[in-house]
Amino acid sequence: MGTALARAGTREHAPQRAGGRSSAACAPAFDIAANPATLRTLMAGADAGTRARLADAVQRRHGNAALQRLLTPGAPLPVQRWAVTLGRGTADCDRVVSYMNAHSPYRADSGWARTNVSFSWGGDPSFSDADGPITATVANPTVRKTVSVDMPSWAPTNAAMAGGWSAMTGDLRAHEARHEEIANDWETELRSRLSSLSVTVAHRTTAAFSAAVRAEWGSWIAEHQAAQRAIDPYTATLDCSGGGAEPEAAGLEGGLGAAGED
Repeated sequence: MGTALARAGTREHAPQRAGGRSSAACAPAFDIAANPATLRTLMAGADAGTRARLADAVQRRHGNAALQRLLTPGAPLPVQRWAVTLGRGTADCDRVVSYMNAHSPYRADSGWARTNVSFSWGGDPSFSDADGPITATVANPTVRKTVSVDMPSWAPTNAAMAGGWSAMTGDLRAHEARHEEIANDWETELRSRLSSLSVTVAHRTTAAFSAAVRAEWGSWIAEHQAAQRAIDPYTATLDCSGGGAEPEAAGLEGGLGAAGED
């Protein structure tokens, strides 16, 4: 994480860990002009990846309200969007970077994009004092994960800018996907730890049980946050050179945006 900055005349990216993916190379483009009934059928029958790309295309072309009508009531958006209100014909890369650094809703922490992750736990107390001290384990343990991804939305018409913007947002989205993968891994880890947890409590009460579990849970969530911070800061370059030797400017970065709590 970190504040977004401009860097002139560089194509460098921040160091990445092995296993990073580029979404630009594998995600097909969609031009969504079908009627709502057809779109709803496509969304319902698609696999998770295709559904996410369809939703993204619908949102770009028709807006949030149209997408919400197509999704199952209450279902979260695969990717949310914050609007870039620059003129679509803008061709000055420095101007775009300056605008993004000044107007991104995440400029104070994660830069131009943000992945929000939170976890919660549930379960019933199961007490035992056969060996002296009262211990408690979690019966029927559950872990719930909530994730949202927010990316900038803009459709420039200048050819060089459009190419640079598409490459930058694809790179940035791939980085946010790495945050999602870390969250997925930790969902499994948290469920495993909760299932095997045994804590010592002073009394056979729900309050004592909950306090003891929350103390452990808080330390696990701190580990998750550390794992998320380990892949930041990240630099996604906005190259408006149209294939020339030097881009005009670059912008920083995507990151994790929320802590998990019980």
